[in-house]
Amino acid sequence: MPNETVHESDLTEKIEAAIAEGLRRGQSEKSRRRTAVKRRAGGAAAACLLLVACLFTIRVSPVFAAFVREIPGFEKFVDLIASSQDKGIQLAVDNDFLQPLGVSDEHDGMKLTVQGIIADESRMVVFYEVAVPAKHETVRVDTINVSDVGGTPLPAGIGYSYPQEQEQDVRESGVYRGTFDVALADGQRLPDKVIIGMKLQRVKLSDGIDGAPKSSVAGSEGVPVKHPPKTGITEFKMTIPIDTAKSAGLRKEIPIGQTIRAEGQAVTFTKAVLSPLRVTLYLEFDSNNTKQIFGPGDIRLVDDKGTVWKNISGSAGTDKDRLVVHFESPYFNQPKSLTVEGSWFRALDKDEMMIQIDTERRRLLTAPDKKLTLHMIGDTDQYVRLDFELNGVNPDDNMLYTLLEGEFTDGKGITHRMADLKEVVSGSKEGDGPQHVYYYLDKVKYPQPLTFRIYNYPDYVRQAYRIEIHP
Repeated sequence: MPNETVHESDLTEKIEAAIAEGLRRGQSEKSRRRTAVKRRAGGAAAACLLLVACLFTIRVSPVFAAFVREIPGFEKFVDLIASSQDKGIQLAVDNDFLQPLGVSDEHDGMKLTVQGIIADESRMVVFYEVAVPAKHETVRVDTINVSDVGGTPLPAGIGYSYPQEQEQDVRESGVYRGTFDVALADGQRLPDKVIIGMKLQRVKLSDGIDGAPKSSVAGSEGVPVKHPPKTGITEFKMTIPIDTAKSAGLRKEIPIGQTIRAEGQAVTFTKAVLSPLRVTLYLEFDSNNTKQIFGPGDIRLVDDKGTVWKNISGSAGTDKDRLVVHFESPYFNQPKSLTVEGSWFRALDKDEMMIQIDTERRRLLTAPDKKLTLHMIGDTDQYVRLDFELNGVNPDDNMLYTLLEGEFTDGKGITHRMADLKEVVSGSKEGDGPQHVYYYLDKVKYPQPLTFRIYNYPDYVRQAYRIEIHP
């Protein structure tokens, strides 16, 4: 709800499946070319929510574009709003949900301004710009934090993007413009004031952004990704108001209570919540299922006019038998009915949820099936890198997998955490070839073998379903 380098021509189809499967931890889409992904290894926000930013362009209605361009400071944000690929955001602006702010902070010759926000009770999109003193430089987001006025971080996923087209604006005006998306965990509400903390790194325009192709780069806060050594990082902090009255009383909860069976596995759609900026769907998996269901693979929301509202993120807590899925919101279109559709789920037999590795003999001892192999084990001064290879993933499965949970046990039953690296490439995919998934362990002598629990895996149960929702 994953940092990725993607080619724009491949984004539309690939990103939808990845976002839908962000359901448990930072999992991100693959492209037909090389993709670098960053994933969150732990933390409360990771357990709660992932938000992945969409990066390709859609049409903007003339009313929407004209309205935004008339707001001081917002004329340049029309394209950024369009690039969010979220129809619900555009509807919200058309319905007076945009809150102009113009709050600034200045350090090291740079000026960061939050020009405005769009917010409902549990989601906030922030529009910001950075005046860069040297036109041959731009900025890259290092970290984003959002907390209440007491300094307590909000339990939320934070997504952001680096639209490549912004480089030309920086060259011409010395101003970088961007957005980031704050999606609160289930049951949380935005307060009427928040503190936004951002760390920005100045980089040369000629260097590009992380060596990305000329399309775009996306990130998901706190997830590891490979960067060059960090220099010139500047910290900014601002308190911004949120007009919570705009969304008060607009949340609609709709009971569903329908159960389907996919190859004997029970999935219950319990309820949906419709709000101005997202539709939230609640799923439960029967604890008596013989398979662990990781989440739906091709789920979508369709309104009564046939418009598809895309899956934008997902969340899961510690209970693996409950799942929350978020979609774009048709709230302001006032649909007469909505239908949840799909045809398959990722699932694995519960007695196949563990893998074992002997890192000293460099062997994979047990695995669910032959799709998973241990490609190699590499050593650095501080870490051991496990390079797993996944083959035979179904053609309609566009996920770049987070394979394992963040903890493992050694041969004596002692639990350890994987190395907490903030700067590693966690996965890759080249064309239609195998996926590689990387994990790092602290370089210590563990009693063998090491046992890891599977977090997600490309095994499937299939059953077409249509669940009707009547707002």
